Amino acid sequence: MKIGIAYDTLDMYNLDNANGLYYDFAELTSINVLQHEIENLGYQTVLLKNTSSIMQTIKNGSFNCDLVYNTVEGLHSRNREGLLPSLLEINDIPYIGTDSFGLSLTLNKYMTKMIAEHLGILTPAYYAVQPGQNPDLILQQLKTLQLPLILKPNNEGNSSGIRICNSYDSAVEQTIHMLNKYNSIILCEEFIFGQEITVPIIGNDPEKIFFGVTTVDIQRNDSFWLDLNCKVFGDYHNVIFDIPYAIMQQFKNISMKLFRTIGCSDFARFDYRLAKNNKIYFIEINPLPALFRGGSFDIVGQQYGLSFDKTLNLIIKTACERLSIPRI
Repeated sequence: MKIGIAYDTLDMYNLDNANGLYYDFAELTSINVLQHEIENLGYQTVLLKNTSSIMQTIKNGSFNCDLVYNTVEGLHSRNREGLLPSLLEINDIPYIGTDSFGLSLTLNKYMTKMIAEHLGILTPAYYAVQPGQNPDLILQQLKTLQLPLILKPNNEGNSSGIRICNSYDSAVEQTIHMLNKYNSIILCEEFIFGQEITVPIIGNDPEKIFFGVTTVDIQRNDSFWLDLNCKVFGDYHNVIFDIPYAIMQQFKNISMKLFRTIGCSDFARFDYRLAKNNKIYFIEINPLPALFRGGSFDIVGQQYGLSFDKTLNLIIKTACERLSIPRI
């Protein structure tokens, strides 16, 4: 079987990190490591690059992969993560992971929170600020929330652009700045004091899923959160979070309810905050998570006695079974 690895880096869009806008893209070194891991499993691989490159490959008739592993983030669209899956779907090309609708939906933090609320899942109180809104109205709405507030660009990932504000005036100022910077909804949430939690899930059958409840080993207080600086420069490890069985099952049930409602496929990561009173607050879903040694999926795989390569192979196998394609 030949697996094509679809990915994008900032330089493909003539960008760098100097503008401080986008931190959701892969580094080529990490893609090369992933390619090596997949080849060690016995698969052939090819690096496909991003959506534009793959579209050209399809047009000239030289696309010859049996399956695509998609990590493409895209740019300048609230549907950016769904563009490549749409292209693959149009051309009947099978790929690993959630479909175009699911990726576009979960990229939209505001819409995903509304779905969670509809399902009766607890999520931080929030207000979604639309571009062009009057500052006085923004202030009025934000004052209905409790400080501190955490501000997020609605359609970005990997903690891009996130700010914590301890006063309403600074929250309004930062919100307006972010509206101008990203030209999209800014999601303003009450910050939940508690434990940073990630729940990776592998599998499509609710009775046969692999899952675990993980956190990071550098959290020392309830005000900690894994910001961009920690992700880029922090010396931390993902670890299994030791909690009572009943709470672990709550995480599983909430995650699977969202997994099925959104229509996720094969694997996804769910982020939460666990408050001191053991209330679980849903934060967001990432059905396009990075896979790497030491990451949350690797840690959960180890919990089941799987090495990283076997965890990676489990995801490939899960997709092949869903797609009814042989792993040859």
